[in-house]
Amino acid sequence: MQKISYNLGIATFSRLIIGALSLVVVGILTRYLGPTGYGQYSAIFAYLYVFTAIADLGLYTIMVREISRISDHTQERSVASKIFTLRLVTILVLICLADLLVFAFPYPLKVKLGILIASLFSVGSSLTQILMGIFQKYLRLYLVSISDVVARLVQLAALVVLIRFETGLLWFVAIVVFSEVVHFTMVYYFSRPLIKIKPVLDSSYFLQTLKTALPIAVSLIFVLIYFKLDTVLLSIMKPAQDVGIYSVAYKVLEAVIFLPAIYIGLVMPILSKHAFTKRAEFIKTFRKAFDVLSIFVWHFAGYLFLMSYWVVKIIGGGNFLNSGPVLKILSLAIFLIFFGNLGGNAIVALNLQKKALWIYLVGAVVNLSLNLILIPRYSYFAAAWTTVLTELIISVWMFYLIKNETGASATKKVFLKSAFAMLIAAGIMYPFLNNFILASFASLSYYVILFAIGGFSINDIREIVSLKKSPGLPGEIEI
Repeated sequence: MQKISYNLGIATFSRLIIGALSLVVVGILTRYLGPTGYGQYSAIFAYLYVFTAIADLGLYTIMVREISRISDHTQERSVASKIFTLRLVTILVLICLADLLVFAFPYPLKVKLGILIASLFSVGSSLTQILMGIFQKYLRLYLVSISDVVARLVQLAALVVLIRFETGLLWFVAIVVFSEVVHFTMVYYFSRPLIKIKPVLDSSYFLQTLKTALPIAVSLIFVLIYFKLDTVLLSIMKPAQDVGIYSVAYKVLEAVIFLPAIYIGLVMPILSKHAFTKRAEFIKTFRKAFDVLSIFVWHFAGYLFLMSYWVVKIIGGGNFLNSGPVLKILSLAIFLIFFGNLGGNAIVALNLQKKALWIYLVGAVVNLSLNLILIPRYSYFAAAWTTVLTELIISVWMFYLIKNETGASATKKVFLKSAFAMLIAAGIMYPFLNNFILASFASLSYYVILFAIGGFSINDIREIVSLKKSPGLPGEIEI
C-alpha cells in the first residue's frame, strides 16, 4: 500500500494544482462570459460528454483489468494496442454522430459551432483516458500529472492572451482543443517507454472484447444519464443562465471528486488481482480503501456544505451567488460519490457487471424521470436533488451486492470517528463563517481532532508520506 500512497500523494498534489488552475479558468470564464455565456460554454462540453462516455464502452476498465493480469510484455503490448485502436474507432464514429445530431437540438448557432470545434477535444481526451490504464498498472501516474499540469497551464496562458483581444465563446472553446492536443501528445510520449502502443486491427478480438465489455458499457451509459444528462436537459429546457448557475456548482463537485477517482484507480489493480485468488486480501484492501475515503469525504463534504456561498463567490463572482444553495445540495452527492467510486470499481474487479446492470438501470430511470418531471418547474434545484437521490440508491445497492457476494462490508469505526470529528470541527468553524480564511483554517482542526480520537495513527501518516520502495505486484516497475 506504500506505493499506492506514494502515487496518491503525488497525484493528489498535482490534482490540487490542476484543480486550482481549473477554478482560475472557470473564474475568468464566468466573469468574462457571465451566466448566459458560461451556460452556453458548459452546454457544449456537457453535450459532447454524453457521446464520449458512450465511446468508452467499458474499454478503459477492460484495459486496466487485462494488462494488470499480464506479465509478458509482448502479450501486454498486443492487448493494449488492440484496445487503444478499438477506442479510436469508437470515439471517431460517435463524435461524427454527435456532430450530425446537434443540428436537431434547439441550440443557438454559436453553441452548435462550438460543439463542432470541441469535437477534437473529445477525441483527444478519450484517447488520453484509455492510456491511463498503462500508468495505473505501472504506478507511474506522476507522468500523467505532469502532462495534466502543463496542459492546464497552456489553457490558462492562452485564455489570458485571448481576453486581451476581447474574443468570444468560440475562441475559448478552441483554447480547450489546443490544450488537449498538448495533453494527449505528452501522455502518449510518456507511455512509450512502458508499453509501445501502435494501431492494430483485429476484428475477432474487437468483437470478443466488446462482448466482454458490454455489461460495463451499458452500465456506463446508465451512469452518464445521471452524471451529465441533467446539464444537457437543463440546456434544452431552461435558459443558458440556469445552466451557468448549475455548472459553477457542479464544477466544484468535479474538482473535488478527483481524490476517490485517483485513489481507487491505484487500488483497482490490487482488487482485480486478488478478487478470485485471495479473497481475504481483496476484503482487506476494500475495507482499507473505505477507511481512507471516510477520512477525506467527511472533511470535503462538510467544508463545502458550510462554505458553499464563499466557494461560488470566489469562483464565479457576484453573478453566481445562486450557485451557493446548489453547491450545498451537491455536497451531499460528493459524500456519496466517494464511496460509489469504490463500489463501482470493486464490482468490476469481481466481474459482477451483469448483476450491477440492474443497479445502474434503476438509477438511470429514476434520474431521467425526475429530471424530466421536475426541471421545468424547479430548474437547477431539481437537477441537484435528483443527483443526490440517484447516488444514494446506487451506492447503497452496490455495497449490498458486494457484501452479498464476498462478505466485504463497509467498516464503521473510522467512518463514525470521522463523522464525530467533522461535527466538532463544524462547531469550531461556525463563529468564523463570515471570514473565508479563518473558517477554512478552522476546518483543518478536523484532522487534529480525528487523530486525537484515533481515526488514524502515526503509522498511517508514515505510510502516506514515506517514499520508501515496497515490493510491487508482478509486472510492476519499482519507483
